[in-house]
Amino acid sequence: MMISFIQTLLFTTAAGAALRSRQGNDGCCFQLASVGMVNETVLEDHVGDLLLGGTFQQGGFCLDETTKTIQDSLGHNCFMRGPDYQFECYQGAVGTTAFDIAPPKADGKSHLTYDNSSGVFYACPIDSESYDIYSSDKADKTGCVPVVLALVDETAACSATASNSTLSIRSKTPRRMPRPTRPLRRQPSPQTCTIDPSAPSLAPYQLHGNSSVPSGSNDTSSAEVVISRNYSTMFNYAIPNTFPPANAAGGKSSLCALQFRMPVCTSLPKGYPCYSFSGLEQEVLSNSGMTFHLVDDDGNATWNSTELHQVFPGENTTIGTFECGQATGYGESRKMSWHVSSVRGFSLEFLQAGVGQSAQFQNGIGAWIVPCQ
Repeated sequence: MMISFIQTLLFTTAAGAALRSRQGNDGCCFQLASVGMVNETVLEDHVGDLLLGGTFQQGGFCLDETTKTIQDSLGHNCFMRGPDYQFECYQGAVGTTAFDIAPPKADGKSHLTYDNSSGVFYACPIDSESYDIYSSDKADKTGCVPVVLALVDETAACSATASNSTLSIRSKTPRRMPRPTRPLRRQPSPQTCTIDPSAPSLAPYQLHGNSSVPSGSNDTSSAEVVISRNYSTMFNYAIPNTFPPANAAGGKSSLCALQFRMPVCTSLPKGYPCYSFSGLEQEVLSNSGMTFHLVDDDGNATWNSTELHQVFPGENTTIGTFECGQATGYGESRKMSWHVSSVRGFSLEFLQAGVGQSAQFQNGIGAWIVPCQ
């Protein structure tokens, strides 16, 4: 009993010292809490790793708006750098992560962002009660879930910082945040797929939009894609028997993937329009996203049509994998079609790169078939 009391006293004293240091700073200082499928306070262990859940001390942080750096309550620099991209704070260590604060959204909270991205972090389980935190650059996200990190107990200076900060995403944020729903499990792809950025890519040859709201002819064929509560889109692909080229995967694999690319708007090619997005918070808080239902395939690929897929600005997402090539007896091109629809109010409108008048834009937003390494 005495030991427990002493441990509690030491923890309380240490926490109080950290908070006094944080509150004594005239700049933007705050604590953090995750929002999404994991809702926990950000803690810091004795070696500087930042965690969600567990028994360690609550972390306190301060942002230097000029250098875009963060320090913890002990003055240690915080960052996420390769090769693991874990969120951590070490004495004397310097990282290249550029942090910022996004203005308050519909939930009234400001969120931490980094490297001009939308601010998606990944919570990866350590055990049944706690999670490590990583940036979206983490290579293997199996078992991890996306979260945003909201500011808690922030100083007044953070409001000024947030008002000067703008995200490079044009998003339409709902007026009301949806009620929490039972999570639809995000399952890892059945096979590992590493995609070379220079790998050849196939855009759909045709898109068909469909509306659940009667308005005459629902069927359209253009580069425009609308995924929302009342609209869905069919993606049609024709894969030639020469794809992928013999050396595309280094001769190591015959696995192909459907990949969704969502660059931040500022990195889109000149003349290519930005997309309209229901927003990071809506997607993470309500566990919304898209389903890709395989409705046609000459090669009879095994595919999970019920899996929830979430896409985030600045990321390329592997939707699923299948064996390249096709069964004998078919024509020169393998036909594959996916029906893409919204889950829990997710919405995304864009022009698919590589289709129609957007055919000249090969680095835009959309779904592509690519070979795995």
